[in-house]
Amino acid sequence: MSAPSKLASHLSAQEIADLRLAGLPTTKKGVQLRANSEDWPWQPRPGRGGITRAYSVMGLPEEARADLLGRRADAVDAEARPVGRPKGIDWFSQHQDAADAVMVILANHRRSSRTIMKLLATRFDKLPSLPTLQRFIKKVEDEQRVLLTATRDPDRFKSRYRPALGRMDATVSYAHEMWEIDTTKADVMCTDGRKSILGIIDRWSRRSRFLVVESESAQSVRRMLVSTIMAWGVMPGTLKVDNGSGFMNQSIITALDALGIILDPCLPGHPEDKPHVERLFGTFNRERASLLKGFLGHNVAQAQQLRARAKKEKGRAVIEAAIDSAELQRILDAWVDGEYHQRTHSSLGMSPMAKWQSSPTPGRAAPSESLLKIALSAFVGHATVGKRGIRWKSGRYWAPALVAHMDRRVTLRRDEDDLGALFVFDEDGNYIDTAIDAARSGMSEQQYALAARRQFNAWVGEQKAELKKKQGAFSIDKAREQMLRAEAEAAGKLTHLPMPSRPLTTPVMDSIANAPAPALPDQASLDEAMARTAPTPKAAAVKSPAEKMAEADAIIFAAERGEAVDPDALQRARLYATTSEYRAEKMVSGVFGAPVPAPATRRQGAA
Repeated sequence: MSAPSKLASHLSAQEIADLRLAGLPTTKKGVQLRANSEDWPWQPRPGRGGITRAYSVMGLPEEARADLLGRRADAVDAEARPVGRPKGIDWFSQHQDAADAVMVILANHRRSSRTIMKLLATRFDKLPSLPTLQRFIKKVEDEQRVLLTATRDPDRFKSRYRPALGRMDATVSYAHEMWEIDTTKADVMCTDGRKSILGIIDRWSRRSRFLVVESESAQSVRRMLVSTIMAWGVMPGTLKVDNGSGFMNQSIITALDALGIILDPCLPGHPEDKPHVERLFGTFNRERASLLKGFLGHNVAQAQQLRARAKKEKGRAVIEAAIDSAELQRILDAWVDGEYHQRTHSSLGMSPMAKWQSSPTPGRAAPSESLLKIALSAFVGHATVGKRGIRWKSGRYWAPALVAHMDRRVTLRRDEDDLGALFVFDEDGNYIDTAIDAARSGMSEQQYALAARRQFNAWVGEQKAELKKKQGAFSIDKAREQMLRAEAEAAGKLTHLPMPSRPLTTPVMDSIANAPAPALPDQASLDEAMARTAPTPKAAAVKSPAEKMAEADAIIFAAERGEAVDPDALQRARLYATTSEYRAEKMVSGVFGAPVPAPATRRQGAA
């Protein structure tokens, strides 16, 4: 028979007994007897054993009926209430301070749930369960991914989430209105070391150039500017740079000002202000650098993969270089002019060369190369013109035009490749003349340093040769021996005169000084006492040949059995076995040629 509904109007005797209602028996027989005696209303119910009685709930005794109806009311209320916690309510919603702490931890770095639990335990007494914390971490990572990325990885946030609705090239309207310049470490290892790459791009047309350099220095930046201006035949109106020392220095600032080029640095920490040159580096790395031998990878994860591959192929987790810096420069030039400039760019709708040629406004023509080299030379500092010219680095520089500027303050610039020339400007920034030091003219700073080193080495060589001559006339070894001998002789002859002094005494000192001299025994009395106490020497026991033979045999036997014996005693026993006395004793004992046991051993065997 199936179980009755919770709200059934009729129940069997067994069902009433199972409910254990107030005032009723708890057995089937007891319920049947009670129902018969009180004549409870019932109706027939078919079952496995035939027709049984199902008693009316409303016909039960009042106490039992109230108990049953009350239980049914509670069950109805329970079914009407929602099961579990209301939607949106969890442990962290009731403990907002702990939720804020988890947010702070995750904003700093992605961490495991167990680590976060330990960090929370240092501040809060009540902690959530580990599964609750894991669900909350997952929720925060999903709902706050933009904020967490902004705090954990600002560069990734800028490239992935930061709105980029405008276009930087919308700020220019013709070719060479603005150039972007930047430096990056080459992602290719060269045989002559890892180099840096300087890149320049025209923001309007995307025309570009590369230069392989040792590092981002003011000198390399100036060379890049000179070569690019001469190659393109134009000067930029504005130069967009970051805040690196190679770009923001006195030489670059004053040089660009002299050429009428506006220097426009990015805001600190905002390289996205020059996006085109950044994208230029990335495009080359993806399209060409990754194909070259010696590619190091563009990020840490890629570098680890390349090292792992190298270790698997060659047994060493080292990326080997295959090209030098000159070859890298040729590859860069070929890719820019043969690929990058020729293909259609989706943002331009044409190739960079076609865009460059369609500029509505011509760029400013480049000056002569000699003028550029002077204007973009290194800033040296200031000096005052004297009667002997200009003193700089122990040199004297002179030009006829300096006569009119005698005793005046001037500005100095120079070409790094020629140490013998200084470009002189007046206080208003106007070029005066090139001052020359005849001794250094045409010599680079490196050549000058090498020449100075050769001169120094020659001088040291001359001094050493002169010193060697002097060493032949004076031997320091002989002089040292004579000095030591003289000191020893003088020490033996030296007499120390007593220092002036005054008497000093104390009661203790007086008691020691006035004590009678101790009565010491004479030598004869001491010898007699020593003779009386000397021990009587015992006569050494003399062993017979038979005893010595037995003792030697016992030691030799013990050694042959592997027992521990005194090495010295074993050596003496073997030596005694070679003597004539030992052999004679063997003949007498009747067992010649074989050792016999020691007397003690024989006595033990006889016993």
